[in-house]
Amino acid sequence: MKTYNAIGIMSGTSRDGMDIAHCIFSESESGWKFDIMQATTKHYPQLWKNRLEGASKLSGDQLMVLHMEYGHYIGKCIKDFITTNPINTKDLIIASHGHTVFHKPDQGYTFQLGHGAAIAASSGYTTIADFRSADVALGGQGAPLVPLADKKLFSDHDACLNLGGFTNISYEADGKRIAFDICPLNFVINHLVRKASIPASSFEDSQHQHQGATLDFDPSGRIAQSGNLDKDLLLNLNSIPYYHQPPPKSLGEEWVNEFILPTINRPDTPLEDILQTFYHHAASRIAEVVHKIPNCKDVLITGGGAYNKYFFGLLQEYVSEAIDLYIPEPAIIDYKEALIFAWLGVLCMRKEHNCLASVTGATTNCICGSIHWA
Repeated sequence: MKTYNAIGIMSGTSRDGMDIAHCIFSESESGWKFDIMQATTKHYPQLWKNRLEGASKLSGDQLMVLHMEYGHYIGKCIKDFITTNPINTKDLIIASHGHTVFHKPDQGYTFQLGHGAAIAASSGYTTIADFRSADVALGGQGAPLVPLADKKLFSDHDACLNLGGFTNISYEADGKRIAFDICPLNFVINHLVRKASIPASSFEDSQHQHQGATLDFDPSGRIAQSGNLDKDLLLNLNSIPYYHQPPPKSLGEEWVNEFILPTINRPDTPLEDILQTFYHHAASRIAEVVHKIPNCKDVLITGGGAYNKYFFGLLQEYVSEAIDLYIPEPAIIDYKEALIFAWLGVLCMRKEHNCLASVTGATTNCICGSIHWA
């Protein structure tokens, strides 16, 4: 049995922090197995939140400086993680998704902040980064990248749904893996809450600690729960053309800025009403997709949205009772994407395809990731 030692790094579009997961993978005739040995979320200090939020507005020179500096920051976080945890570093590799600044596959490019060479230099370990560019160069969406891992590591479930900054789903149909982004979720929710500057002292949340004086997110959906549904706004959101396009397709911050934010920009509408309506919008979009999956009986739910009790309850109302929405142990909820990028890095080092053309629309399967030797 061959085993692999890897740390996966994931920074989501919601800009709340960096997930770091040390994983051990083993391959045998029966397939792949994994263990998450240690994991943590490095919450961004306000300085890095501001720098990541402003990255898309920088000049070319400024962006490249930030690209290297963020890479060194990731490398330092990894080094600290290794120092404070009992990690066997023999044959250890690092696999970093980076932080998406631009995602425009229709124009032939995507860009994830956090240079792999800087990560390798600061951590001292061989690093695989830039996982999306190769697929985009082959005409694909560069996303989602998790479906192969969903198929190989989480095959016990009919579908895998991630409730992150954007919601994405992966499932098997007609002998092919199908996956795509469904709609935005935490990215929009967090944006609205941060913009409102609500004192964190107004809420107590048992699952997550607030990192500043004002709220970064909607604790357990309590703000949305207090609002009223705006049926006109819901209709406008559900009418956005993306939702009626077939996959392959993917979403990014630019799309949110063009379609979602102008739609929900209603200065005279209370925040809680906008959030309540957006929750219904996301739940209904997800349910519509789930109901179209052939013979779907259970869906694995991961990502930060799994902790949003109000949203999850709303999703259960929209989804048929015949379909089980399964929430796994917290380590899988929180670190599934970091785990998957660690595994994609392993496949890259093995020179094996880790990106599926059936998912992204590329001309062929490919090996995604650039290797930076330590």
